[in-house]
Amino acid sequence: MLRPTAWIRGSLAWMRTVWREIAAFGVVGALAFAVETASFNLLAFGPPGEGLMHSSPVAASAVATLLAMLVSWFGNRYWTYRDRKGPVAPGELAWFVGVNLVGLAITAAPVHLAHQLFSLSTPLSDNVARLTGWAVATLVRFSVYRGLVFTSDRGASSDAARQMVLRKGARRDDQIWPACLALMAAFCGWMVSTVFHPGFLTRDSVEQLLQAQGTRPVTDWHPPVMALLWRGLIDTTGALSAMAALQSAVLWGTLWLLAVSLWKRTGSRPLSVLMLGIGLAPHIANFTGVVWKDVHMAYALLAVAALALFARELPEGHDRARWAVLTLGLLFLAYAILVRKNAFPAVVPIFPMLVWALWPAPGKRRWLLAVGSLLAFTAVGSVVVSSVTRPMPVRQYAQIPLDDVTHVLSPDEVRSAAEQAGATPSFRDDLVLAAQNCQRKRILWDTYFNCYPHGPGHRDKMGPHFTAGEADVLVRMWLQQMPHEASGYVKYRIRTFNRLLFEGNLPYVSGSFSGTPANVKVDPSLDSALRSYVTGFARDVPALFQAWFWLAVALVSTCRRRWPGPWSRELRLLGLSSVLYIACYLPTAPQANYRYVYWPALAGTLILVLMAAAVLTRSRAAAEDPEPAPDRAATDEWPAPVSPKP
Repeated sequence: MLRPTAWIRGSLAWMRTVWREIAAFGVVGALAFAVETASFNLLAFGPPGEGLMHSSPVAASAVATLLAMLVSWFGNRYWTYRDRKGPVAPGELAWFVGVNLVGLAITAAPVHLAHQLFSLSTPLSDNVARLTGWAVATLVRFSVYRGLVFTSDRGASSDAARQMVLRKGARRDDQIWPACLALMAAFCGWMVSTVFHPGFLTRDSVEQLLQAQGTRPVTDWHPPVMALLWRGLIDTTGALSAMAALQSAVLWGTLWLLAVSLWKRTGSRPLSVLMLGIGLAPHIANFTGVVWKDVHMAYALLAVAALALFARELPEGHDRARWAVLTLGLLFLAYAILVRKNAFPAVVPIFPMLVWALWPAPGKRRWLLAVGSLLAFTAVGSVVVSSVTRPMPVRQYAQIPLDDVTHVLSPDEVRSAAEQAGATPSFRDDLVLAAQNCQRKRILWDTYFNCYPHGPGHRDKMGPHFTAGEADVLVRMWLQQMPHEASGYVKYRIRTFNRLLFEGNLPYVSGSFSGTPANVKVDPSLDSALRSYVTGFARDVPALFQAWFWLAVALVSTCRRRWPGPWSRELRLLGLSSVLYIACYLPTAPQANYRYVYWPALAGTLILVLMAAAVLTRSRAAAEDPEPAPDRAATDEWPAPVSPKP
């Protein structure tokens, strides 16, 4: 009888504690709701009928939400969970803010589903949906507040009790926390896919969609591997939205792997959540659902970086797992090369990062096998794609000499150079007119699309193209004239590169434009919300969308010989990949487009997160152990992972 009685008494005590917490949590929540409602109405409408922020209702709502969060923070910390009160920790604040942001999304999700899936838009349905979301969000907040934000181990009175809690929490987190991260990544991926559904398209995207659907013959203006992949997805799923969904899945799966690897190395849950937050950053989220070869290349390279960080956490041995990781990484690298013609400079540093992560001392045999496998995957992939799609050669490379000759030479010099290179009279006149158009309109580059005289419907049958004779003439003109115009050529290319670095454009691609197919319909309200989010940051923090900033991050990351923490080599190689990729646009930049620095922006964001993780982890280790630790970064050794915090 003693054991059941003790169990019953313990259960009753637990229930009394939980009910007290539920009651206090409810009171604080009601007060926060009242504060949010009252402050919003006061700011937006005010006593006289027009509040201080009447013209900015979104900003008024944000201020009201922040005030409500402050009420919730102080009420729950100093009343609901007053017995767990201790020093305010950064992780506590991060969890509190994070769960409230997730709660906002959960509250809005049923309203969106009611409108989009069930076509319910009455006041009653909206209120029922919002009440449902509010109830679920409240349960999530209460569970996370109790288990992760205001935790009981802060009140542990003895070191032995604290260590026991840490050990139990670490064992539990080994299984639970990666699953929590997976749920967060899946929710974010679903949310992003919903915003972009069925996928935002550009003119390049439309070209490849038409090729994938068989409406237009496949050409090599854009790498045909993307059209082939899209065709396979459409044939398999019956939906053109499958490509945008695949992009989102690759990104969020990769970020989950990075977050888990970071957590295993640092033991910090807030840092792992910060890693997932990369996908929601405005300069990354802007293109997540845009079907573009630049996005494919960036996500493929990011996947290899994630595999490298994951491989560093593999225990000794596990040779089969290491070879499997290497094979998967090489397939991603081969795809990056096939999907973007100038991806090779960016691939060169990422490849050794993967190999060194798998084997700190690979040896000559493994290096040769890895290099040979990458070359084989790329060559075989190219042959297979070409044999299946049979792309028509359209000689896109002629764009570069066309830009150079029409901008470095005067129209009269273009005429003379074209005659010397053997151009037909009609093509000679077209080149002269293109040079005159660019000069009159003050257009710096992209002559083929901006200045060259095209006939009506020239892209309807096969898209942009040069004939073999036109391409040969342009190459001969370049070889004959540019050596004699070296000074003008260098000035022109420095000018275009300078524009690319400091005047980047197109931070956001709309979900619809004049060339969008009729069967591609995006949600205009979600498109508008995403546009406001991205363009607002582009206006307030323009450096996030400009090449010079990410080039500076990459140069700093590359040039410093040693970085503190376990990722010194990875930081340098990621930076070098970005530097090489941006540098390859010096002689080829066709316009100042943000998509050309999407990979450097993604890699630079990862670099900044890893730098922050290394600094914070080192500071925490110094606070816990005042004895100076050896500088492991000096030898690129792998420090043991930190035990995760509960």
